[in-house]
Amino acid sequence: MNVLITGGSGFVGSRLTKILREENDHVYILTRSDRKSEHPFVHFIKYNPDDPSDDRWMQELPLKVDIIYNLAGASLQEKWTDSHKTAIYESRMKVTRMLRMWAEQAEITPQVLVNASAIGYYPVSEKVQYDEGDAFAEHDFLSEVVVAWEAEAKKFEDLGTRTVFTRFGLILDKDEGALPQMALPYKMGVGGPIGSGNQWYSWIHIEDLLNALLFVGVHSEISGPVNLTAPMPLRQKHFSKYLSTALGKPDFFHTPSFLIEKLLGEQSMLILKGQYVLPEVLMENDFKFLFPTLEIALEDLYGQ
Repeated sequence: MNVLITGGSGFVGSRLTKILREENDHVYILTRSDRKSEHPFVHFIKYNPDDPSDDRWMQELPLKVDIIYNLAGASLQEKWTDSHKTAIYESRMKVTRMLRMWAEQAEITPQVLVNASAIGYYPVSEKVQYDEGDAFAEHDFLSEVVVAWEAEAKKFEDLGTRTVFTRFGLILDKDEGALPQMALPYKMGVGGPIGSGNQWYSWIHIEDLLNALLFVGVHSEISGPVNLTAPMPLRQKHFSKYLSTALGKPDFFHTPSFLIEKLLGEQSMLILKGQYVLPEVLMENDFKFLFPTLEIALEDLYGQ
């Protein structure tokens, strides 16, 4: 297959590229910088999402692209200043618009668009359980981003392209993403509950997330929103106990909410609030989770 990836050099995109390369698929990665690939199946294409009139990158794509994985966007992990919040929103919208501009002109319409998104679509709650059948209007900054991004991606359906909105949960990886930062206090002996500890963490092991991205890419009956979360979310206080056990460190130091809010401002919602999100679409389509429980996931990541 020919696969086009935006954000192909990032945390998820680089891992996905490696898998596709090993399966002998040709991967075309849009990048802002001049990059050369040493692998015959990986092709870097320079583009400028800030200048939609510069369409030279389109000429470097193959005639037929089977799947687009749209993973590009400014990181949610950096502090949410006003300028960075603008970058979070605009980076996602600009790239998606440019992809659609290319798809409208392409001789062969891409078969599938798998658009990355986030479970921040769902309202925070300590009581309500959500799945893909639940629909909401925007209610905070993250949901505003998700609603707008998915609406832009949905326009691909007008071209006959199957469109999937993959809503990522908390991705667990030992070396990248949020988990190394979460594990640091435990390694220093000051880990424990954060805030009330009752907020839900809907998480997923990196390998399950990658497998799910591949799964929805090739299963033609799947379209629309798909939650990429493990089937067993946990409250933060329970997540903390499992993490402390996996690291062999204590779990008694309580961090009050006001300290996190003072440090991170609006971004603190990623830590202090959460949603109980279930991957109903994946389960209904018999997707097999390798790491369905947090204990199994952390054992894989931190076990000897």
